[in-house]
Formats: sequence, structure tokens, C-alpha cells
Amino acid sequence: MADLVPTAAALTVSVLARRRWLNLALLGLVGGLATLAWLESRQERLTGVPALLDLPPVRIERIAVERPSQADLAFKRSGGRWWMAAPESGLANPILLNPIMDLAGAHCPLRYAVTELDLKALQLDPPRLRLWLNDWEIRFGATSPTDGLRYLQIGATVSLCPDRLYSLLTSAAASFRAPPIGSSTSSGARGE
Repeated sequence: MADLVPTAAALTVSVLARRRWLNLALLGLVGGLATLAWLESRQERLTGVPALLDLPPVRIERIAVERPSQADLAFKRSGGRWWMAAPESGLANPILLNPIMDLAGAHCPLRYAVTELDLKALQLDPPRLRLWLNDWEIRFGATSPTDGLRYLQIGATVSLCPDRLYSLLTSAAASFRAPPIGSSTSSGARGE
């Protein structure tokens, strides 16, 4: 009888360990499904929202950034590559230009007419930063205090969009130059 007690205890520990792993696996499955449902619902909300600009990245030939109290930036596409034209000249870093080009296709559901807003209060008059994608001007204003979305003005419309570019566009000009090693063989920018 004494031999059965350690065996029963070992059996109980083994069953508990299996149950713990099963519970952890089920928790992970529920978390994954909840994340998937949230992502799908977000996509459904953005489906009916038009892009900021009707300008696919492959049609962007020029990018310019006017930055108060910093050197302006200028980029142009030539020979299937992006080149920095100002303040320095040379091959541009395509990894940094791709998110800038993606802004044209961003879906920002909160949009307002310029006439309904106080542009000075939103720091859109004058803007904190101006970005041109070809001939389209995008004016960057302040961020919303409640959710951190940035006010972007395009023509007579102000949109609230995720703030993914402002820190990139205000970074050092030299960071936009392509790295010297391996940059001559591959440009990496989309739409070439």
C-alpha cells in the first residue's frame, strides 16, 4: 500500500501540469482570436474611408519637406532610384522614403472642413511642417491631446491621422542619405 501513495502523488502532479499547459494554450488561442477580431473590425471601419490622396507610390516623382528652423529636404526619383537633392545631394535611403510615400494611401476616418476649425489653434496656420508629394501639399499641425492623432491639412480638408511620420520628417537631414555599404546595387524603394 505504501508503494501506491508516491505513484498516486506523481500521477496527480502530472495531471495538474498537463491541465496548466492546456489552460495556457487555450488562453493563447483566445487572445489570438480576440486580436484577429479586433484587426478585422478595424479594417471594416476603414474600408469605406477614402485614401488621403489619389496618388499611388509608383506615381510619386518628387518629395519635398519644408521644416521651420531646420534645413528643407528635397528628393527626386531618377533612373529608378531616389536621390536627395537638398540640403545634401546623393542617393537617398529608400527605407526612410517608403513610409513617406505610404502617407498618400493612408485611411484617416476623422475629416473636417477647414472652415469648421481654428487652424491657428491646431498649429496648421502656420503649419509645423509642410510635405509635398509631387504637387500635393500636406500641412502637419499639432497632435490631438486625447489620442495622439496628428492634424493633417490637404486643401480644404483637415484629417486626424496616426502620427507615424512627424518624428521621421524632423530628423537630421543626413539620416536620409543612403548608407554607403551596398547602396549602389539595390535601391529598395517601391514603385520602381
